[in-house]
Amino acid sequence: MILVRYVLKELIAPFLASLFGITFLFVVDFLVKILDNVLSKGLPASTVIEIFVLNLAWMLSLSIPMAVLVASLMTFGRMSGDQEITAVKAAGISPLSLMRPVLLVALLLSVLMVVFNNWVLPEANHRSVELMNAVSRKKPHVFIDAGRLITQFPGVQLWVNRIDPVSGTLYGIQIFEMEKKGAPRIVYADSASMDYVDNGATLMLRLRSGETHLVDPDDADNYFRIRFFSQDLAMQNVDDRLERRSRSYRSDREMPVEMMWDVVTEARKNYDSAAVHAKTHRLPTLIRMRELVVSDSILPADAGAVSQKDSMQFVQALRKVRVQETASLRATERAWGRMEGELKRAAQYMVEIHKKFSTAFACFIFVLIGAPLGIMARKGGIGTGILYSLAFFVIYWICLIGGENLADRLVVSPEFAMWISNLIIGVFGIFLTRAMVRDRFSGDSKLKRSFRFIGRFVVFRAIGRFFGSIFGKIAELF
Repeated sequence: MILVRYVLKELIAPFLASLFGITFLFVVDFLVKILDNVLSKGLPASTVIEIFVLNLAWMLSLSIPMAVLVASLMTFGRMSGDQEITAVKAAGISPLSLMRPVLLVALLLSVLMVVFNNWVLPEANHRSVELMNAVSRKKPHVFIDAGRLITQFPGVQLWVNRIDPVSGTLYGIQIFEMEKKGAPRIVYADSASMDYVDNGATLMLRLRSGETHLVDPDDADNYFRIRFFSQDLAMQNVDDRLERRSRSYRSDREMPVEMMWDVVTEARKNYDSAAVHAKTHRLPTLIRMRELVVSDSILPADAGAVSQKDSMQFVQALRKVRVQETASLRATERAWGRMEGELKRAAQYMVEIHKKFSTAFACFIFVLIGAPLGIMARKGGIGTGILYSLAFFVIYWICLIGGENLADRLVVSPEFAMWISNLIIGVFGIFLTRAMVRDRFSGDSKLKRSFRFIGRFVVFRAIGRFFGSIFGKIAELF
């Protein structure tokens, strides 16, 4: 019992350190993507903190399994480097006994991660999407770009040819505004500046050197062109304040398993209905032609006695068959397209269901890899943990991302796609654990040299790409 408490105590510090480090990398990647949009909105500090906290959920769902691997590598690596593993073996205790409490804790953590992924993560994703939508609606003037039609302002469409990046002055302005009675008003101006009134609720465009074109709403024959040197145009900017709106729609990453299972059930029912519809409209062309064309009423028994009237009836029957068969073929194609769409929809949500469980139980799988690799490394530094962890991170997430893409295209089943990475890593972990129990890590074995080479290759060749592209791909999964 003392040894169990000692191993678990030694595991805490590396786990927290690696969890902080990995989460920090995700935070940096996330901030780089949204920092510009968030800062340009002038949001209060509380809203910025809320955005960070809500997105911290998906970061933790990814970083916790990774931290388990790094922590187990570093803990058992330090114990092996300090000859504590050798002392345990000399006392007649198998290294597997040291792994059991860690495996039990990892199993408990996996169960907690299932609960987290199923309830906390979807709700955090949903609230994050609602908040980011509210942020995107705030101050629509920041979306004014040169050479693009701006339609965010209520009842007004705006076009700007050029924007001075220093002063913010707008040049080459065209404004299309619909009056209350339905008559449009078009304003052209050489330049304009922007100011706020009513505490930011109204955006005031101060136009210079332009023309206003409008039609009399009471008499369409009256057309006015008004030239001006300076003119103010007020546009409603109601979204200047952060206005939150409830959002009933949820994507697959905003749903718990129960809601996604309802979608899968509905998709399967729609598939069955489309299949019945497709079978109903699959008309046998040759049989129908024989029934409608080659009949006693159209073709007499003596083929040589076919009259002109019979020939006309024959041609009309052929045209009728062609029209019916074309309509039947189109209906069948639509039914098959609907069937394929429902299959892909069901597969997409089944992938997300299995992903919640597979990524959670990666905590348990990673211990099978981390402990024997740590003993094999015989070093407890952070470099060793990063060295080997990075290699298995790449393998695991490549399998997960590739499996999801294949499952979404109906190439493989969702179950296989989401569990193949756990299966590969788990089988390899069992092999390493078995080798550790049999004490086959002594000396400079080929296996040890192979892992050293793989680790160095991954670090020096893939570390840049990993943090740039893999983190981005992983983030898209959640």
